[in-house]
Amino acid sequence: MFSYPRRLQSGHFTCYLNRTYHVLTTRIFHLLLVLPLTIMLVAALLGAAVDVRSVSWTSLQQRLRLGIPSGTVWLWAAALSGFMYGGTWADIFAVAMSWFALWKEGTRKKWLFVAILIGTLLKRNAALFQPTLQSVRFFDPSGFHSAFFSHFGPRDFMGVPLPGAWWIPVYYAVVMLVCNIGGEELWWRGYVLPRQELAFGTAAWVVHGICWSAFHLFMQPTLWDTARMAITGVALAFVAQRTKSTWPGIVGHSFGNLPFFLSLVKGVISQ
Repeated sequence: MFSYPRRLQSGHFTCYLNRTYHVLTTRIFHLLLVLPLTIMLVAALLGAAVDVRSVSWTSLQQRLRLGIPSGTVWLWAAALSGFMYGGTWADIFAVAMSWFALWKEGTRKKWLFVAILIGTLLKRNAALFQPTLQSVRFFDPSGFHSAFFSHFGPRDFMGVPLPGAWWIPVYYAVVMLVCNIGGEELWWRGYVLPRQELAFGTAAWVVHGICWSAFHLFMQPTLWDTARMAITGVALAFVAQRTKSTWPGIVGHSFGNLPFFLSLVKGVISQ
């Protein structure tokens, strides 16, 4: 009568619990992140189709600002990528590409060169305000929030061990590119921003950046996290509004999420 408990103690029950935990966390990941982002992607396509009263790809491209980018748009995309990836050299690259794009545009607003430099310096020195802003808490991150976001590498991904599991970075890349990048950029920069431009004019990028940051409040336990996200959101919106293209946001957002992907790769190649 004691043989069954011995089997549980020998590791079978532990393995069962681990498998159950992996399934649960994976489902939570898809329910809380992948599903809403997928809905956002579908909503952007449906909203664009309603606006243009057509389902042709050419019409949807025009409405969502997905036309073929010009050379200047690619320069802005490169600048945004450096800005979002972060780091000294990336920020220098971002400023250089932004200035090059402004020069190519032939802008007469010379103050934009200074504004871009100040914006980059503000991002780099925002930590000066961290103690004050971090004292303003929206929720306690010590529970589910910390536990959930601790499973994005480098040891595991949603409870699934990473070493040797090359399918996980591939799956993550596809899901995040289509759902996260595609969903957020097509909805926010492709669909929402043009409407906000009608309402707020040249100031739409500021409103848009703040709204996009607020959209991420579920993963921002303090005002410091919100402020950092707002800086990114304003930069995304500024470039999107200036270029009238969604492509810089797609490229820049991809580079912004690159550290998560690299963390997974690091976990896969670790022993």
